[in-house]
Amino acid sequence: MLAAALAGLPGGAATPAALPPVLPLIMGQALDENGKARPLPARQLKLFALLEQGLGVRFEIRRYPWPRVERSARSGEGLVFGLPLNEARQAALRYSAPALSNTLWLATRSDRTFNFDSLADLRGKTVGAVRGYGYGEDFEQARGKLFQVADDPSSRALRVRRLLLQRVDAVLFFQPSGRSAAELQAELLAIAAPLARELGLPASLRLAVLPKPVQVENHQYFAIAHERDQGLIERINAILARCAAARRTPGLPHSQSCG
Repeated sequence: MLAAALAGLPGGAATPAALPPVLPLIMGQALDENGKARPLPARQLKLFALLEQGLGVRFEIRRYPWPRVERSARSGEGLVFGLPLNEARQAALRYSAPALSNTLWLATRSDRTFNFDSLADLRGKTVGAVRGYGYGEDFEQARGKLFQVADDPSSRALRVRRLLLQRVDAVLFFQPSGRSAAELQAELLAIAAPLARELGLPASLRLAVLPKPVQVENHQYFAIAHERDQGLIERINAILARCAAARRTPGLPHSQSCG
């Protein structure tokens, strides 16, 4: 954490109040159809604002491809958000309690759907997954054995294009927990419709989100290199605990809740 404060102004002017320390907050990048960074979801912005207030810091958000996110986290560049937890990362990073959660869904072309009940149903298929991201121990153990994985960029539009062109059989998409498959499907259809026209595909072609999710309550965490922690994760956990209590307690202001 880097302290920053304004120096006193010359000529006897009043000295401004000290600015909060700046803390780099590193996240995976998500790109729109034009290759520009997509705005952060409202629930993330709300969580970050509550943490800034509780910690007395100002986040400097840095968004990188996921492989660089992990390298930056391990090197101690700052606090990281959303890097999936596994045993190897825990050896280098201290993780917080769960902060938010997502549901992981599979999307296909509407003319190439299939029954999905477990990872075994992906046998022989090629699945599009964001390059450098982890999808849990079971998925990673089956990768390259039960099914093949095509490393995708972080742009949803490019990933939808690859699906429309049948470069992959299905694509993995995260959606905030509590939102339905139908809501995700509507978002993907809005991306796919102009792409399908551009590619000269039949007007009847749609995308379908399979009804059973791959993962439910996929947790997102904060993490920091062990040597940079200095009690930060404990303070974050205390704030997250207060947020959880606010969600469970009727009558407390909703602004105290993290999501």
